[in-house]
Amino acid sequence: MLIWISIMTSYSRDNSTLILNIMTQRHDVQKYEAGRIKVLQEERLHIQKKTFTKWINSILQKARMEVVDLFEDLADGKKLHKLLEIITGEKLPKPNKGSLRLHKLENVNKSLAFLHTKVRLESIGAEDIVDGIPTLVLGLIWTIILRFQIQEIEIDVDEESESSEKKSAKDALLLWVQRKTHGYSGVNINDFSGSWRSGLGFNALIHAHRPELFDYKNWHQTRT
Repeated sequence: MLIWISIMTSYSRDNSTLILNIMTQRHDVQKYEAGRIKVLQEERLHIQKKTFTKWINSILQKARMEVVDLFEDLADGKKLHKLLEIITGEKLPKPNKGSLRLHKLENVNKSLAFLHTKVRLESIGAEDIVDGIPTLVLGLIWTIILRFQIQEIEIDVDEESESSEKKSAKDALLLWVQRKTHGYSGVNINDFSGSWRSGLGFNALIHAHRPELFDYKNWHQTRT
């Protein structure tokens, strides 16, 4: 009897150790995945900032203006004001020359009010731009690019087909993203605004091109 008790105790102890090791390994994997995702998100933010800054400067050079830090240089509203005037060919109300926060808010509000007549803006306020909130500044510039640059372009969805349907570059880009992210759990891309808020779409797109960077399935499970 004592022998059986000893065997069962030893088995139970070994089994507990095995379970503990498995749980520790799983935690380490999840921690690694979370860290990797954070690095990828920071890289994505840096690339977007660099790309959008170059695009803005390609427009602002016509007015002999330049953006050095995207998150700081749009804060007073003056360069955003000029960007919209150049890209649309329309005149906006003159910006306030003051340097106080209330003057900055006034200038940015003028630009946002103009944009509201052209495109739907969601969850972006003057305070966000004045405070240089990275994701919202990038979101604003991306909205401007979509509306005044990409949307005006027409391309063939299938260049090899003579009967190919013509779509705007915006619609074609959306279709491409939908194809790339099809089948990814939790991802349903229907637009370039709300569909991206969870971050799942961005990471699915990254994984579709660089699957060796991280395990999407494991990462998604840690979020649910």
